[in-house]
Amino acid sequence: MGVIVTFFTTMFSGVTGLIGLFLARKATFSLAYIGIYIVLSGLFIATISSLLGGISASAPSNSLLSAGLSLLPSNAAQCVGVISAAHVASYIFVMKNKLLNLKVKA
Repeated sequence: MGVIVTFFTTMFSGVTGLIGLFLARKATFSLAYIGIYIVLSGLFIATISSLLGGISASAPSNSLLSAGLSLLPSNAAQCVGVISAAHVASYIFVMKNKLLNLKVKA
């Protein structure tokens, strides 16, 4: 009787270990992907901010381009950053839901 219990215990712990390893790998790759996405979004925000600053600095003083850029609010780059951060937050929320659904199904 003890041999059968030991066999099933060993088999159950092995299967549990494999499932845990599979889920840990998926979670690690998902977190790495989300981290890369956040870094790329930050770079995008910085690029937009520097481009807006560069365009407004290099525009001739009496041109229609500078007149159009003067209509932008002073915090236009921050607004683009907030919108991009909202997209990142929604993406993280969707990924969190997918990970939870994966754990529930497994």
